[in-house]
Amino acid sequence: MIEQIIVSSIAILWLAACAILDWKHGEVSNWLTVPGMLAGFAYALMTGGERLVVLAAAFVGLIILYFLGSLGGADVKVLTALAGLWPTAMLAALLVQGIWGIIVLIRSGHGTRFRAIPAYALGAAISVLFIL
Repeated sequence: MIEQIIVSSIAILWLAACAILDWKHGEVSNWLTVPGMLAGFAYALMTGGERLVVLAAAFVGLIILYFLGSLGGADVKVLTALAGLWPTAMLAALLVQGIWGIIVLIRSGHGTRFRAIPAYALGAAISVLFIL
């Protein structure tokens, strides 16, 4: 329990930095996203079991979405990090992104691009309620 609280706290801080950069500049640099993704892989390998299966499935699905043009590279790296570090946060992040996407679609129309990483950070912050 304590270990997950520490990992979740670090993930929230990292996501906040990613979200601020995405909100301000529309992109998040590899120097911030790659270490997060590698940490997700390392933690999933270290803990093994179900978390490793979730990470592998999420990574394959995210890569497919990337090649279909549905996700950006930073989105793939951030969601992969969450899948390895905190799977509940990844699911909450995707839920919030979906809701945010529907709102943007209704307000701005089809083809509108939006910054998803702030939505991921909000979803992860909401998922804190599930570990308390």
